[in-house]
Amino acid sequence: MAPEASVAPAEERPRSIAHLIASNFAGGPEKQILELSVRLREAGWPVAIGSFREGRPSVEILDRARERGLETFVVDTRGPFDPSAVRQVRRQLRARRVEVLLTHGYKSNLVGRWAAAGTPARAIPVVRGFTGEDWKVRIYERLDRWVLRRSGHLIAVSEATAAMLEREGVRSERIEVIHNAVDCERRVEALDLRGEYGLPAEAFVAVAAGRLSPEKAHRFLVEAVAGLDPRVHVLLFGSGREETALRAQIARLGLEDRVVLAGFRKDVVRALAGADLVVNPSLTEGLPNVVLEAMAVGTAVVATDVGGVAELVLPGRTGWLVPAADPVALATAIDEALRDVSLRHALAEGGRDHVRRGFSFEGQARRFRAYVAALASRV
Repeated sequence: MAPEASVAPAEERPRSIAHLIASNFAGGPEKQILELSVRLREAGWPVAIGSFREGRPSVEILDRARERGLETFVVDTRGPFDPSAVRQVRRQLRARRVEVLLTHGYKSNLVGRWAAAGTPARAIPVVRGFTGEDWKVRIYERLDRWVLRRSGHLIAVSEATAAMLEREGVRSERIEVIHNAVDCERRVEALDLRGEYGLPAEAFVAVAAGRLSPEKAHRFLVEAVAGLDPRVHVLLFGSGREETALRAQIARLGLEDRVVLAGFRKDVVRALAGADLVVNPSLTEGLPNVVLEAMAVGTAVVATDVGGVAELVLPGRTGWLVPAADPVALATAIDEALRDVSLRHALAEGGRDHVRRGFSFEGQARRFRAYVAALASRV
């Protein structure tokens, strides 16, 4: 008899992983995908990232992935509803011998579910929550709920997201919480925001960053600024369809000198590091990257109590947590941050310690590897 082959324990054997996301730009979910993939590759796991072309000459997340030395594949679709997508993804799964397909968002969840059928790959949606930002998205999200309720395994990015899935009818034993994470060791050169944006030397600079869309609720932050000390200036980083409405609101309130729509910038983390305060006024969140990144660079945070934000922002310890859609509460917290410098610094330091202890990318990758090993052991 031939000698038995040496087999590594399940938790040590690398597994072939693929991500699938319909992506227009490299935002928060894309950052999470890239950073997890890099750390899995460093542990010897084969990883590939796929996205849909939809007639575009390039897809930013795939460009970013290749810059990091990651494998990629393009689902060569001509539009958002190309029926060949399922066949193309299935071909990639088989060619790459993918064992786990992580899908991100309603389109990828549906295509990935169909593509993985009949292959060895497990399709596992990574759930960040629902935005309901317009009627079209609400229809897509209704379909997504149908897919999620029928998925054998799901990953939630926060405990609050897991609780939301349970309310949607997903059994708790099918949900694994693997939190969004942040690079806690990254060195960031802070921007001189006063100099770059022509703000007064005595300005107290608050920064908000994210897509300019209704659920991000920047309108409540603008309203809050109207009642604050004139030293408070706000820079809003991002782009989106709410820009016109926000400009009109800023003009109506006479805040053109104090609220700046600063546009999208790839190095926004440098702006977070250069701010006196970061404000996240959202109506809905999974576990927001902007809060993680602000804490990691040591900037104090005011955020609304939505989704998994309360898992990051612990009142009196790591930041200010306020009710959503409440400009008075936002203004009160910002005013306290302005006036109590020692508290602001203490909360900033508490936030940095909190994310270093529990939200590092290294820890996220370890939890993911253990989760996949546990799944494999159930087969």
